[in-house]
Amino acid sequence: VSSRVRGGEEEDGAILPQSLQVLNEVVIHRGIYSGVCMVDIYCDDFFVTTVIGDGVIVATPTGSTAYAAATGASIVAPTVPCFIIAPVCPHSLSFRPIMVPLNCVLKCKTE
Repeated sequence: VSSRVRGGEEEDGAILPQSLQVLNEVVIHRGIYSGVCMVDIYCDDFFVTTVIGDGVIVATPTGSTAYAAATGASIVAPTVPCFIIAPVCPHSLSFRPIMVPLNCVLKCKTE
């Protein structure tokens, strides 16, 4: 997931619009499996937490107004360079939605 945006090409001093593909959020969920989903979260290869619940959402600030907000995550201004990590129906109250820097390399591992 990357939220890097680059300007279009210049022609006669004007920046031309370009086609962009963007991703607002990623959801890792348990699917049709009736048990809990366990997802280990790493930021720059450092262990952050294990999410035990129905899943986890990783969202950009633009995606923070959708499913992430429904999980209780904060709505984040689009200019804030971050990712939001929000658990979906966690089976523990010890992990709440968090924000990590945009330059952080996130890894989500499922068991």
